Amino acid sequence: MATAPQITKKKKAVLDGVFKAELNNFLMKELAEDGYSGVEVRRTPARAEVIIMATRTQSVLGERGRRIKELTSVVQKRFGFEEGSVEALACLNG
Repeated sequence: MATAPQITKKKKAVLDGVFKAELNNFLMKELAEDGYSGVEVRRTPARAEVIIMATRTQSVLGERGRRIKELTSVVQKRFGFEEGSVEALACLNG
């Protein structure tokens, strides 16, 4: 029975930092016109919550939540998360 390779705490911190930087860069480009001001990522063993902070949350959400669902799908695919393991939320900042 093979075991998964262990990741050191230092390497995990670096990987988390790189992920957050790439996610922040992606969201800055996608949401530049919506007053994007930052992102917070909360991880649990089962899923990840991506909290998007912006001044125009209605634009981030989109009509009937369509845009936030699209962003969730893109984040899942681009960053290798399993289907349904990411939840994106918009938060008013400002």
